[in-house]
Amino acid sequence: MQSLVNDGVKFIFYPCLPYERVEDKSADNHYNCPVVGSYPEVIRLNMRDEFVKNSVVFTAPVLPFASKRRMTARLCEEFPDIPKIKIRAAVGKAYAEQDRFSDWVRRTGERIVNKLDACGGHGIVLAGRPYHLDPEINHGIGKLLNSLGLAVLSEDAVFEEGNFVKVNVLNQWTYHARLYRAAEFVTRREGFNLVQLVSFGCGIDAITTDEMRTILESAG
Repeated sequence: MQSLVNDGVKFIFYPCLPYERVEDKSADNHYNCPVVGSYPEVIRLNMRDEFVKNSVVFTAPVLPFASKRRMTARLCEEFPDIPKIKIRAAVGKAYAEQDRFSDWVRRTGERIVNKLDACGGHGIVLAGRPYHLDPEINHGIGKLLNSLGLAVLSEDAVFEEGNFVKVNVLNQWTYHARLYRAAEFVTRREGFNLVQLVSFGCGIDAITTDEMRTILESAG
């Protein structure tokens, strides 16, 4: 954010997204990671003086990512100067692209699993959060595993193949629901193991790591 201010950016749109879309109807809820849900408010409050000094307009509305219809309505409220028909078209394209990407991830995972089944290779489900795609955060662990001759899949590539898991905690976070089902998938697959990535001392992972261990150890 400071870099944007230094570069002379005068308008920053950084919405709060408390909910993810519903991926698992058997889960208790579909909350987003608290950082995704509210970090824009942290930025707004901590950089207020910097924004004022540099005449930066910083807007962090709460948006309903789970509903395309409500998202369209809220964006029309936030940007009244943009024709509603343009916002509606843009939202439609954005959700379609999200669906296309998610489907590509799943199909890629399916192709890798099928290849391993055919040739008897070994796979690692490298499970974490979307931000673990960032090489500054994952420290190249995926490439290290590849160098050892292991296939690497992310949890969102396989979690839909996992069955619903009854965990000992409130299963209300979308990213965690993916983790639990990815772990269940691994328990039923010969030649697969799971590595869970944890960063930033995420408080909720004190819970999820215990649950993941329980699921995996239940199958040896």
